[in-house]
Amino acid sequence: MSRAFAAVLVSLACACALPAQNSRRKIRRPPSELAARAGTAVGWRRDVDAALREAKQTGKPVFWYVPSVARSPMDRKPEIDRYMMGGPFSWPSTVSLLRAHFVPVKQVAGPDERAQQLGLRRGKFIEPGYVVLTADGERLLQVDQLTTFHPEWFEAPLRRIVAQPIERFPCSAALARRWHDVRAGRYDAGADYPALPADGKDALTAELWWLEGVSAFRQGRRRDAVARWRRIVEELPVQPLASKAALEIEGHGPFVRGFEVYGELPKAVLARDPRDGTRAPTGTYDERRLWQRSVAFLLGAHDDDGVYRDSTYDFGGTDGLPNVHAAITCLVGEALLAARARVDAGQLHLPRGQLERLERLLLQMRANAMRDDWLAMSDRDEILWARAYALRFLEAWRARRSDDEEEVAPGIRRGVAALLALQPETGAWFHEYGNPFAIATALQALHGAREAGFEVPQARIDKGLRALAHDRTKDGAFTYAHTPKGRKPRARVDGAAGRMPLCELGLYLFGASDQRRLLAAVDAGMRHHTLLAEVRKYDDHANRLGYGGFFFWFDLLGRAEAIARIEDRAVRRTRARDLHGLLVDLPEFDGCFVDSHELGRCYGTAMALLCFDVLARAAE
Repeated sequence: MSRAFAAVLVSLACACALPAQNSRRKIRRPPSELAARAGTAVGWRRDVDAALREAKQTGKPVFWYVPSVARSPMDRKPEIDRYMMGGPFSWPSTVSLLRAHFVPVKQVAGPDERAQQLGLRRGKFIEPGYVVLTADGERLLQVDQLTTFHPEWFEAPLRRIVAQPIERFPCSAALARRWHDVRAGRYDAGADYPALPADGKDALTAELWWLEGVSAFRQGRRRDAVARWRRIVEELPVQPLASKAALEIEGHGPFVRGFEVYGELPKAVLARDPRDGTRAPTGTYDERRLWQRSVAFLLGAHDDDGVYRDSTYDFGGTDGLPNVHAAITCLVGEALLAARARVDAGQLHLPRGQLERLERLLLQMRANAMRDDWLAMSDRDEILWARAYALRFLEAWRARRSDDEEEVAPGIRRGVAALLALQPETGAWFHEYGNPFAIATALQALHGAREAGFEVPQARIDKGLRALAHDRTKDGAFTYAHTPKGRKPRARVDGAAGRMPLCELGLYLFGASDQRRLLAAVDAGMRHHTLLAEVRKYDDHANRLGYGGFFFWFDLLGRAEAIARIEDRAVRRTRARDLHGLLVDLPEFDGCFVDSHELGRCYGTAMALLCFDVLARAAE
């Protein structure tokens, strides 16, 4: 070990000499009084039975918004309710549609007979969602798993039910040109727009200021966006959009969290009623279009400093959120590097403005990944992901931009030392607890550094390999948490199938596994894929095997990267094709991706693009 590397390692070890797990305190601040009023303009009835009686009197169908169901494992029930109230139920056109043509009711589905008949129960109906009923209680439409909000998409099926015109994009006519520019992604458009008419000027002004904030936010100028939205709160507080603006300013709203979008949608998305929540109909997008739409989304979802802060994942405590945000930012950076490589190869076209923004953003991300002061250094629960993914990002930068090798080399060396400093005496790297998938993630990042020629002490690798191998059963299943010394690992293949490819890959990269085991792990992941997919949009452990949404894209990327290491070309290409077929059927209706609400759409979209990139290379 070189003296310089040893010095870095010692300094980082001292800085990291804290307990493996520390604060798990979750500070989830409630919205202000004004923000809490978002969505209330709909005029919700509180009881489904009363709403049905009213429907018989008025002849209107019942719109039953179901914020949750009995015994749901969803962790963030209040948060996803706020996304609905601050999203669809704050749009002026949607509010008008519901008030004029439906009897709107908001009620949690209990364990009663009606809820059971409608399938409003755990595992069957994943909140949030809604049911439209006739006055006799017959179901006209039922939609759950709502994780992307768009006025045109949300209203289209409701307008069909009540025979109302399906508007191309519901908005105020006086602001149609501004909305058109926003929908087209021209956030810096400098066109001369018509002056606002005198009638309803306050409402139109609130909508105008909202749009100006949207445009600023999508250009990475969050502070400017907040300043524009604050004008609505302070000068037009009685306008319904003031509550939405307050919700977004406070960080509770769907727009700042990445769930609310306004872009143009394909006709196929609007022509049929939703069948799989907000997932796009099969065949809507090919991979090229998914790259274009996903990159455009990611370019408009970061903060002023190039950091993505949409995720609310706080299982390791609120003090770990900066590290979650750093990890996601580096994953997005790795995905955007892949996108830029596709542009250079002629496989992807981006408008000139997007390409310029992409380059500026990548430079910001690289600067962040080289530093420590954007991290929560005292947090031990989530810092592993920040360290490992920053190292991966810098390794990807070096591999794709060899001219910058000298510039990123210090960051890679420091990243290696930081990961090693996090390794405890047991050898088992951890996030909220020691576990094999954290070990495998660290080993994978360290292997990338070693492949690039950087020094990684073999003794530390061996310690990690022993810990990881100790977590593997004779059937090839890996435990969920690290197995203490002296005990035998206990795990079932169906419960471990998601993490098996990544964990086996961690061993294989350093010669501690073989092709037979690697392929078996990949095949187990494919064979039990449905178990993971069916709980994809829950934000906590949700089935008897412990799967939750936050494992979905994490496990798929591990599976893709394991496939890429299969030596038999025919087998590798077949497995890559099979996984690719699953991926192209997963986008949201706007061409982006998500699993759990807490990790967010930026994370899901980045992970999907990384999977596509790995599989493309695996198929060669």
